[in-house]
Amino acid sequence: MSVRKTYTIAAASVLVLGMTALIVFAEPKNKPSVGDIEDNRFLLDTVVSIRVYESEDDELLNRAFELIGSYEAILSRHNNNSEVSAINAGPAGIPVAVSQETVEVILRAKKFAEMSGGAFDPTVGPLVDLWGIGGPSPQIPSQDEIEAALSLVDHRNAAVDRDDLNVTLSQDGMTLDLGGIAKGWIADEVSRFLQENGAEHFLINLGGNVLVYGGKPDGSPFRIGMQDPTADRGRYMGIFSLENGSVVSSGVYERYFEADGVRYHHILSTEDGRPVRNGLAAVTILSAESIDGDALSTTVFALGLEEGIDLVQDLKDVEAAFVTETGRVILTQGAADIFKPTDSDLDMEIRSAG
Repeated sequence: MSVRKTYTIAAASVLVLGMTALIVFAEPKNKPSVGDIEDNRFLLDTVVSIRVYESEDDELLNRAFELIGSYEAILSRHNNNSEVSAINAGPAGIPVAVSQETVEVILRAKKFAEMSGGAFDPTVGPLVDLWGIGGPSPQIPSQDEIEAALSLVDHRNAAVDRDDLNVTLSQDGMTLDLGGIAKGWIADEVSRFLQENGAEHFLINLGGNVLVYGGKPDGSPFRIGMQDPTADRGRYMGIFSLENGSVVSSGVYERYFEADGVRYHHILSTEDGRPVRNGLAAVTILSAESIDGDALSTTVFALGLEEGIDLVQDLKDVEAAFVTETGRVILTQGAADIFKPTDSDLDMEIRSAG
């Protein structure tokens, strides 16, 4: 007997690099003040925004966007001419020459894979492609298809030679996907570029990966909203206030499809090959470096509340906020210190280390 499946695809576009974050600005959408510069461009398959305060150097912005484009060109596996695509297309066991930048990102990705026991894995590409979540033709794969894809997911089978600058995949069919880390790395590189060129106050938004530096010129912090994962975009559960750092989220509602009333989201388990179901709806990571926030938002979500909190509290300069499927918000102490709920009745819990 055939079963008819009805599908609904989330309206959010597929990001070439990284999970769509749940963070949006809580700032008024006004024009920059006199003496500030801002631009928005379509890169990384999303809208990228940079605002530099107390600057009129338009060329600085142009160079920052060019930098983003150059990194996308080597790191996106959806660009057939990228270095990551060259790695994926190469024969198993044959080293592929790449740039220092690509080596650095893959090594950082492998570090998070080791740290998480494989919950985060940069070789998850075959599984992502199998489900097709966020694309035009998502599907619910068979168990045999899932097991075949999982057999190709193992970061230990991606060898990186830091000295000779090459990468080797040991199995045919393996696919690197740096979508869970590349945007964070790019944000950090753009931040360093802006600082080296004299910018003292700025805000970078790579499609939801938010990085701020220097606070506002008037001495006030940046205010960044934490999206309610059960509500329409723009409805916040609370506001984070910070002068320096990164805010990145992962959750169940941005990229998904529905089949017969069941929602299948884009955060896939490397254990069973299916969308993670552990009672969480969203995780927000606050960190000094955006690469940490990018990788950890997915990693911690996959690990679940208790293991995720334990991991975060073992790391330096990292805080987190968890939202459960019931709407409860659990924050580490450092996150709670800079968080203000929009509703005084918000169900909140603070977890202190130790």
